[in-house]
Amino acid sequence: MNRNRILLLCVVAVAAAAAALRVRHETRRAPLSWSALAEAEVKMALPPTPRDYVAEPAVDPEEADRGPARIVSVAPSITEVLCALGLADRIVGRTPYCLYPPAIQAVPTIGGLADPNLEKIRALAPDLILVTANSERLQEQLGRLGLPTVSIPHDTFEDIFEAIRRIGALCDRPRTAKRLVEAVEADIARLERFAADRPARRPRTLVVLGPMPVPPQPIFVAGPGSFLDRLLELAGGRNAAAEVLRVSHGELPLELVRLLNPEVILEFRDRPTTRHRADVLSCWSEVGDLDALRRGDVRAVGGLEWLSAGPRVAIALHRFIGALAACQ
Repeated sequence: MNRNRILLLCVVAVAAAAAALRVRHETRRAPLSWSALAEAEVKMALPPTPRDYVAEPAVDPEEADRGPARIVSVAPSITEVLCALGLADRIVGRTPYCLYPPAIQAVPTIGGLADPNLEKIRALAPDLILVTANSERLQEQLGRLGLPTVSIPHDTFEDIFEAIRRIGALCDRPRTAKRLVEAVEADIARLERFAADRPARRPRTLVVLGPMPVPPQPIFVAGPGSFLDRLLELAGGRNAAAEVLRVSHGELPLELVRLLNPEVILEFRDRPTTRHRADVLSCWSEVGDLDALRRGDVRAVGGLEWLSAGPRVAIALHRFIGALAACQ
């Protein structure tokens, strides 16, 4: 992603949004302390957490011995699909960002999408290399080396299921892939019904791809069309960034964040302890007098490992629903 280009687009959006958006003056609550928020958090009966098929794969017995013997994965989402298909022991190379399940961290790293170690990849003698669809340059490099490489979709909500089916076909585990898709879709449908039965406040929500930097700086957020945007919609929220972004992920200047004035902020960070929650609030308060801060609705939905559009998508939806439910 070209950071300068995204920043330029966002700056232009600020000027357009300033003329088009009106600041929302809703009834506001008095600011709450983090200790008071900890006591006042909504305690509700969420549905059971969906099964983690990445950590607990359900492999068709007839397919258990099938598939390539040596696989290199060049994306966290691909690594998680391979594990969910019962192929974790076939992965011989991964990126430094492939961190789940934890046991995968024992597999040698081959660099990232921007800095792959081509000689190391070749030395691993892979039967199959799986890369994301936006990695044209890497595909060309691997092709020149004569290495078997296939691109996998990875961006949208629908791409998650297409990736499972495609990898299942490539690795001769189509029945396992079909059952995995059906199981995850069933989990999502169950959670969607639960969210739909809740009060339809649909708060304007900003989904931030990581914690707010200290000191505050422009932030990357989920835009329209991303799988995170779809998760937010299914969970009962509205993507505030969709009012100004036209890309699936983009950078927002802090001036634009203030203008958007979200009611809820969801961060991809590990859930802060009570002792650290005041620091989170203090950092965001430097951005401006946001409704989300007055409500105390800055919520953590998990660490950066949850940014992967993979088979744990139903669990991610469960986390989104829980975070928004605590904001009612």
